[in-house]
Amino acid sequence: MQRRDVLKAFVGGVATVGVLGLSNAKLRAASADEAANVNNSNESKERAMKYDNDYFYKNGVFQQDKAFEAYYEMFDRMNYSLSDSLRTNPNYWVSDFGLGDFAHVGMGGIFFFNDKEYRYFGHDIYLLPGQMIPEHRHLAAEDLPPKHESWQVRNGSIFNFSEGGDPNDPQALALIPKSQLEAKAVNCFKFRYMQVGEQDRLGVLGAPHFMIGGSEGAIVTEYACYHSMDGLKFTNKDAHP
Repeated sequence: MQRRDVLKAFVGGVATVGVLGLSNAKLRAASADEAANVNNSNESKERAMKYDNDYFYKNGVFQQDKAFEAYYEMFDRMNYSLSDSLRTNPNYWVSDFGLGDFAHVGMGGIFFFNDKEYRYFGHDIYLLPGQMIPEHRHLAAEDLPPKHESWQVRNGSIFNFSEGGDPNDPQALALIPKSQLEAKAVNCFKFRYMQVGEQDRLGVLGAPHFMIGGSEGAIVTEYACYHSMDGLKFTNKDAHP
């Protein structure tokens, strides 16, 4: 399937960040040709989402068990095996980042390792179709430099967003959840589409970035330096871990 068709299917039928300097042509910035058939409509994307926010909230309170169920359904659909021990692992978590829009803004994941002494971090990221990790950056903290990270798509696909691009780009605006656009919580409009096996890394330390799950959702492995919560800063002032 051509990338233009993938983008069309995502919006009509349903990051990354600072990703610079890679020689692989497949990881070059998404061109107008790749995004030519994206429909500039968040509504069409939302209609295609399997879950809406009513599923994830009760009386305005985020229901984590429903979020886990949604990811388990995605795992089953992708034939992704998550052992019982990992399903009950306290490091397996879900979050709506306090924004009340989990159907569109949130994530799940497992921190396998986060070692400050030896400065390494292993993390699996889970994203539902169209779900965005809020734009953020990693700054120096705890006497350590800013976190550097890289990503590998294991299942599904993602749209990786990095600093720059045209804030009026209809393709980018069609992908980014309405809630984040209205909150003026996005500075990254340059994006790249990544499929299974493709890799990328943060091009500039401290640069803002985010990613959005593709039409099937995504499972992404992150390789990084130590992750300091003190150094994690969101563009959206209402967001928190």
